[in-house]
Amino acid sequence: MGKALHKKYVEVGLHVLFWCIYITYPIIKFGYYRALVYNPTEAIGNTLFMAVSVYVTYFLLSRKNRYWPNYVIILFVLIAIVSLNCYLNSQECECDLRTCFINKSAEYLLVNTFFIALLLIKRNMDHQRQLEQVEKEKVLAELKSLKAQLNPHFLFNTLNMLYSDAVHKDEILADKILKLSDSFHYLMHEGDKPTVTLSKEVKFIDDYIELQKARMGKKIAIQYHKNIENSELEVAPLLMIPFVENAFKHSTMTEGQQVPLSISVQEQNGILNLKVRNQFDPDYSKKQSEGWKESGIGLENAKKRLQLIYPNKHHLSIKQSEKTFLIHLEIELRD
Repeated sequence: MGKALHKKYVEVGLHVLFWCIYITYPIIKFGYYRALVYNPTEAIGNTLFMAVSVYVTYFLLSRKNRYWPNYVIILFVLIAIVSLNCYLNSQECECDLRTCFINKSAEYLLVNTFFIALLLIKRNMDHQRQLEQVEKEKVLAELKSLKAQLNPHFLFNTLNMLYSDAVHKDEILADKILKLSDSFHYLMHEGDKPTVTLSKEVKFIDDYIELQKARMGKKIAIQYHKNIENSELEVAPLLMIPFVENAFKHSTMTEGQQVPLSISVQEQNGILNLKVRNQFDPDYSKKQSEGWKESGIGLENAKKRLQLIYPNKHHLSIKQSEKTFLIHLEIELRD
């Protein structure tokens, strides 16, 4: 909070400094000689006109949804302000309107370009900070998921050993151990890659769902559908699992047996769709165990990663009714 406030004060201070220099520039450059007549009223008026054009542009370009009408508005505002500024100046100096308009337009474009450059630099710095923050959160989440193990590779090798022993005695148990081992391997070796094939990501979801089925038995009635046209498409890893994990978390906190839970993963024409519907108990947070609270990379982290990795190429809808959650995630995987 303190850093954010300090950053805001610095930004405001830089803006104030710029406008102080802008309004006094003629005096700084020429002084009161060379036949310069400095009119404070005119200088303040010109500065106000310029400030309006700058901050209208600044505001419209700062918005998350930058549609083409915004650029039309910016152009219209600039033309209108330059025209009005030139008209008012011509009343006093009787200068040529056409020459004034050309000179003023160049000045307005120069100043607006300067502020747009500042905005782009600020946006790029914020983007870099967000990337660093998300990466830190991801690393911390992965560390939390492994905090009970002093040596992850030792655990992975132990799971493989248990699988070798179980495969001759209990094939069902062996299959569960294998799925757990595969999931652990995916988290360790694939989770930190920029992208993985869609087939690997979906298999991770498959194994997770199978393990949850075995753990919960008749507690949850799971309907799982998948339809993948091109399994070789690349996707950022561990983006879907938080939403699936969240559904299981809520379902386990709901009273009764055969609690319905629906999960659908589909890819068609390069568009990946994940749909998850589950029931929940409004008072589930009171019943939540510490293990569940700390599990997974979390919905908020997933939302941030989606914004950073797939800006303008994804849509996330989370709807909540009285006792139902519905999540729909759509990602455009083709370039």
